[in-house]
Amino acid sequence: MSRQPALRGWRSARTDAYPKFSVLRGVVIPAAGGDTIWSNTHAAYESLPAPLKLLADNLWAIHSNVYDYAAVRPRATAEEKKHFEEVFTSTIYETEHPVVRVHPETGEQSLLLGNFVQRLVGLSKSDSAKLYEVFQSYVTAPENTVRWRWQAGDVAIWDNRATQHYAVNDFGDQHRVVRRATVDGDVPVSVDGRRSVTHVKAAKPPARAA
Repeated sequence: MSRQPALRGWRSARTDAYPKFSVLRGVVIPAAGGDTIWSNTHAAYESLPAPLKLLADNLWAIHSNVYDYAAVRPRATAEEKKHFEEVFTSTIYETEHPVVRVHPETGEQSLLLGNFVQRLVGLSKSDSAKLYEVFQSYVTAPENTVRWRWQAGDVAIWDNRATQHYAVNDFGDQHRVVRRATVDGDVPVSVDGRRSVTHVKAAKPPARAA
């Protein structure tokens, strides 16, 4: 599935329960670059035309932690790629989430998408990719996003259940250190009351020797 410079729905592929919120603190900030972009996925949903809202309300997506990391992070170091393969994908998950979830506290509806989406349930990969791009384009629309220029000591807190986020990798060889803590949350619920479910939770097979 093709990707825009996408934002992330943190850990959506790793469990049916979706993290509640995250806290990020800037420790070492480069002189230029390294901003973080957040998207309001409730605003993205509300900006959909009525026919697209109706379609999104009835769609479910398969999320997985196995995706094209190099395509999303083309400037990642060899160490970062190794960490992704050995830690992040050491166990393979596939979770079925609604494309539209209902916030458990506010009752607001928001789009639940991001890099972990593999396909839409009941659709081909080709059709899934086209629809994904349509819905994700509303998530990444400038009017639904905010971009933060970090300074050392800054602290950001956000609700993972109604946002996507993306760290802009444009700082080259400069040093950037941020620390994050994430609080576990609840299982997403669709507009018709169904809950997300994890279908696959298996250890990744060891790589074969050359």
